[in-house]
Amino acid sequence: MAILYVAMEKLKICRFALALTTAALMAAPPSNPEVRVAVSSDAITLLPVHLAQTLGFYQQEGLAVSLAEIKSANKTLDALHDGSANVALGTTVPIQTAAEGQSIQGFLVIYSRINTVLVVSPTANGKVHTVADLKGRRIGVSNLGSGSQIFLNYLLSVNGLQPADVTAVAIGVGAPSLAAMEKGDVDAALVLGGAINLLLRAHPGLTIVADTRTAEGSARVFGSASYPGSLLVAEESWLKANPDTARRFVRAVKKAMQWMGEHSPEEVRANMRDDQRMTDADADLATIRDFQHMLSPDGAIEKGSPEIMYKVLATSLENVRTAHIDLAKAYTNEYLTGK
Repeated sequence: MAILYVAMEKLKICRFALALTTAALMAAPPSNPEVRVAVSSDAITLLPVHLAQTLGFYQQEGLAVSLAEIKSANKTLDALHDGSANVALGTTVPIQTAAEGQSIQGFLVIYSRINTVLVVSPTANGKVHTVADLKGRRIGVSNLGSGSQIFLNYLLSVNGLQPADVTAVAIGVGAPSLAAMEKGDVDAALVLGGAINLLLRAHPGLTIVADTRTAEGSARVFGSASYPGSLLVAEESWLKANPDTARRFVRAVKKAMQWMGEHSPEEVRANMRDDQRMTDADADLATIRDFQHMLSPDGAIEKGSPEIMYKVLATSLENVRTAHIDLAKAYTNEYLTGK
């Protein structure tokens, strides 16, 4: 009987221990929470997000991060709304969606400036020197209604012109935009990302009408040396429900930003996938240098930046102009620090 009693007591203890273990497992957050990130087709735009994967920084933070390429801004919003992505690129998205009653927040600035130039095409070079000279001409933008056209409209307005004073032409990005420039389909164009250095290497001496890659150029366009170029966004509900995961993700990307700033363009390029590199290695290295100079020092939304972004959007979008938008809620630095 004594042996049976001891056995029963041991069984009770085991059951109690199992119950405690099960409860602890159910209460504890997953050790490797998943973060799904929607990235653009131009890898350089979110290079630190890719480098954090390559260099193992997500793993160091205990995250399982997956990157999926999204073809358009509309698809990005769809991905955030249906949960197929938790995080995405969307500098002005928080303001645009706030105008529609949605709550998406910007929470990490990767680049402090936008990598965009308004450059005269080879066929019109020498005929256009200033924004005022664009009147009556055909200007290339990535897509009609896109962020590049919104930028063009703003640039025209602050230089005394109206959007109707030019003809905006959709020329895409990358190789298609360069082909349109070289064929003379447009007199000037907004060229983005790596395509800038490809164009300028092929056609040195082209007139650059506006250039936001430098602090000086950004100040001339926006009145500020800083204008968030690549900014990560997420639905406010996801951030509030996953603050620890958001902070881990931010730490990993900031490590990659620091690494990118401290290493040579050649080392940075070596850690990019083959399909992320341009065939012109020198143009690639020049583009990496451009982006290294634009890296945000701390990932923070600077004071005054939301107001500048609002001003740019309001030039083109009536729903933004007429909506009551709380800019303080559209962007947050809450997840940059803390454990």
